[in-house]
Amino acid sequence: MGDEVKSSTEKKLDKESGTDLMQKPEISADQFFKVFDSSIQGVRQCKLISAAFELGVFEALRVPMSAGALAEKLGCDPVLMPHFCEALHSLGFLDRFEEGIDKEEEKAQSVQKDADESEDRRKSEAGFENLSPDDQAKNGRAVYLISELSATYLLKDSPFSQQHYFAERVRNAERWARLPQIMRKGPDIVEKGPFFGEIVHCMAENARCGLLQETVRVVRENVDFTGIEKLLDLGGGHGLYAIAFSELNEEIQAFVFDLPPVTKETRHFIEKYGASRVDIIPGDFFKDEIGSDYDLIFSSFNPGGKVPSLIPKIAEALKPGGVFVTRQVPDENTKSNPIMSLDWNLWTFEDVKKGSSGFSFENSVPFNEYINMLGSYGLEVFRALDMDDGSRIVFAWKVG
Repeated sequence: MGDEVKSSTEKKLDKESGTDLMQKPEISADQFFKVFDSSIQGVRQCKLISAAFELGVFEALRVPMSAGALAEKLGCDPVLMPHFCEALHSLGFLDRFEEGIDKEEEKAQSVQKDADESEDRRKSEAGFENLSPDDQAKNGRAVYLISELSATYLLKDSPFSQQHYFAERVRNAERWARLPQIMRKGPDIVEKGPFFGEIVHCMAENARCGLLQETVRVVRENVDFTGIEKLLDLGGGHGLYAIAFSELNEEIQAFVFDLPPVTKETRHFIEKYGASRVDIIPGDFFKDEIGSDYDLIFSSFNPGGKVPSLIPKIAEALKPGGVFVTRQVPDENTKSNPIMSLDWNLWTFEDVKKGSSGFSFENSVPFNEYINMLGSYGLEVFRALDMDDGSRIVFAWKVG
C-alpha cells in the first residue's frame, strides 16, 4: 500500500514538474533580455576602449603592426591580443589588413622579426597551429592600424581629441558602479572649482566637434555683428565661443566670465588660439558684477541659465539695442529621460543645490517660464530656434 501511495505521489510530482517545465511566462522575456544584454554590451565596450587607452594601443598603432608585435611592444598576453584588436576593429577604432603586409610593415619587419618569432612560438604553445588557415590569417597574421575614427577622436594630439570627454565618461561610469552606496548615503559632494576646471576641457572637446561651428553659424545669421564691439560670454568656460565670435569682427573685444578656477583654464584656450582680443573676468555671477555696456551677451548651457535672479543683471549690463542670446535644454526634453535625471542627482555641490530635473539648479524655473520673464526687464524676444540636439537658442534685444 505504501509503495502504491509513494508511486502515486511520485507520478503526481512528475506531472506537476512536467507542467511547470513547459509553462511559459505570461509576459515576454524579450524586453527583459534586451535591456540587460544591451546594458552589458555597453559596459564591455566602455571597458574595452578604456583598457585600450590605458595600454597605449591607439598610440602604438600609429604605425601598422601585427597583434603579436603589439602584444610584445605593450607587454600584453599574445593569445588575448588578437581578440582584443578584433574587438576594437568591430567598433571601427582599428583598421585591419588581412592579405599580406603593406610596404610600411615590410620596412618594420627587420625590427619586429624577433617579436614575430616569439609570437609564433607562443601561438604554437597555445594551440594556434590547430586553427584553420582563415582563422590563422585573422588572428595571427593580420596587421592593425588606427582607423580614421580613432585617429580623429582618440589621439591626444588631434584637434578633435575627446580624451578628456572619455575620461569624464569613465568617471561617471565609476560613480554608477557605486550606486548602492550613493542610494544609502546620498549624492556625492563635488567641489565646484576643481569640477568646472576639469569639465571645461571636456566641454571644449565636445564643442569642437560641430556644436561650436553650428552655434556660431546660427548666431551670426540672426545677429548683425558689424555693430558688435563689446561681447560677454557669460559662464563661458573654455571661451571658444567668445574666441570664434571675436573673429567675426576685428573691432570686437570679448570677455569670458566664469569662476576663478575655470578662467585659469580659459587662459589656456585664449593663448592656444592666439585670441588677443579676448579676456577673462573671474567671478561668481550670482554674487559679483558682470560688467556693463555690452552689445551682445551670450550664454550657452550656463548652469544659471534658468535662474530668474540673473535676468535683471543681464539686462542692466546690455546697451540699449544690445542682444541677449541664451541656449538651454527645455525642461520637456530633460524630464523625458528618467535615467539622465537620476544621473544628474547622483552628485551635487556643497554650497549650491541642484534642481530635481537634469541641468537645473535651486531657484531655476522651466526654460519657457524663464524666457517669458525676459520681457519684464526690457528684453524682447525676437527669435527662438530648436536645435537638433534638443536644445533651444533664444534671441532677445534690449528695448530702448
